[in-house]
Amino acid sequence: MQDKSKLIMLVDLLEDRQAKQKELEYYEHCLQDLLQKMAYVKREINLTETIIDVIKNEKVEVIQDFIEERDQSRILDI
Repeated sequence: MQDKSKLIMLVDLLEDRQAKQKELEYYEHCLQDLLQKMAYVKREINLTETIIDVIKNEKVEVIQDFIEERDQSRILDI
């Protein structure tokens, strides 16, 4: 009777191990998907920051041009 009990426990352990291996495979797959999504979002953030920097620099240039034009209009040619 004890041998049968040991056999059942071994079968249960083997089934548990197999189930845990499948669970691990599932989580590894999910992790890969999340890592890909993270990389994509990081690229989008970098692109957005680049666009913001370009717009800021362009705005500064436009303001500088405006100030220079205004200053030029104040100069009297004699």
